[in-house]
Amino acid sequence: MKNMRWLVGIMIAATLLSACGGGGQSSASGGSVDSKGHVNLEFWYALGGDAGKAVEQLVKNFNESQSNITVVATYQGDYTTAMAKIYSAITGNSLPSLAQVGGAPLLGSSDVLIPITDFTATDTSFDLNAIQPAFIEYNKATGTLWSLPFNNSVPVLYYNKDLFRAAGFDPEKSPENLDELLSYAQALTIDSNNTGSPSQWGLNVKDDTHWYLSTLILENGGRIVNDTEMEVLYNQPKAVEMLQLWGDWVNKYKVMPPNQHAEAQSDFLAGKLGMLLGSSSQVYTLTQSASFEVGVGIFPAVGNNPRQIPIGGGSLVIFKNTDTRISNAAWEFSKFMISEDSSIYLTTQTGYLPIYADAFNWPDIKTLITQTPQRKASIESLPYAVSIPVFAALGNSDLALRNAIQKVELNAATPQKALDDAKTSVDASIVEFTNP
Repeated sequence: MKNMRWLVGIMIAATLLSACGGGGQSSASGGSVDSKGHVNLEFWYALGGDAGKAVEQLVKNFNESQSNITVVATYQGDYTTAMAKIYSAITGNSLPSLAQVGGAPLLGSSDVLIPITDFTATDTSFDLNAIQPAFIEYNKATGTLWSLPFNNSVPVLYYNKDLFRAAGFDPEKSPENLDELLSYAQALTIDSNNTGSPSQWGLNVKDDTHWYLSTLILENGGRIVNDTEMEVLYNQPKAVEMLQLWGDWVNKYKVMPPNQHAEAQSDFLAGKLGMLLGSSSQVYTLTQSASFEVGVGIFPAVGNNPRQIPIGGGSLVIFKNTDTRISNAAWEFSKFMISEDSSIYLTTQTGYLPIYADAFNWPDIKTLITQTPQRKASIESLPYAVSIPVFAALGNSDLALRNAIQKVELNAATPQKALDDAKTSVDASIVEFTNP
């Protein structure tokens, strides 16, 4: 039962060794080493579309960069599907050498990962301190660094510059704070006949709504979980205030459609939505797909509070192996995948962020921002990046927050009641996951 509860937790968290040989070739689960010492690695990844193509190119670049290791990469579906396949591989003793997946640190409790610090402790060529601190924290669970940051993103505000111009707004300036966001959304909402079904909405949010509410809560001075990670805190006043505002966008000000977040991106691309809160990972796709000029702004601030922008995305994990040659090769490949050159390539081809603290100063990143101004907002978000602690019931927590949002949007519960219910459910899950 413990394993099943653990699986449910990490699958939701992902917005979730038998050896054999013969024929002169030694092998271990997740890879093989031939008689000449050449290492073959099996790499699973969970990114499709443009991001998936970028991953495939990086793998190709690695294979061509040296002759000692060959990596075979296989797409395993989205984060949830890939995590389910990893769990199946754990129970079937058929894990790959390494993987890229969401919710990666939660795999640490399964006893199948090699902590990243096992490699960095002896590898003087790699400096963990060069990585943005929030990205390191994002890959920890119970104090251990289980995974490496790879494809990370932040929430940003997309907007239709044509609609901004029509409403009399400067198309080069996005709302700086929540007051401006509401003012802009009201001007951008068009319901000429007062039908209650506007032909153009001012604001909407992508369907990973928990991420954007969590951002509002943090920026309002609230918290998601306590220091011991045994109790969620989002039924407290600063969090309730933000869900109340969210509900007001829908039911009081009527600038956002109720419970229509799955359609938000398509409505935006169709020119029926003025502003969209979404992931920076979509910037390449949105700017290439839109028939209008897309603007991108940093996530609006809450009053005069310091910005706190929680990161999302996936990570690299290295699975335990009976052959250290395979484990070491997996580490070499992982270093290549998060190197400066690879980080620049992934950022350029997608909307994911460079993970290094000094990325602002990289000539290629400066050129990217100059040539593609839509990238500026996400890069400028880096100094404000924070990590929501990866606690046992994080996946359940995300789901509970999404349910709370839906209840409030549909007037099925007050913000306080919705968040009280979420807390009760998630706190019980934390106890269940941590006390088998």
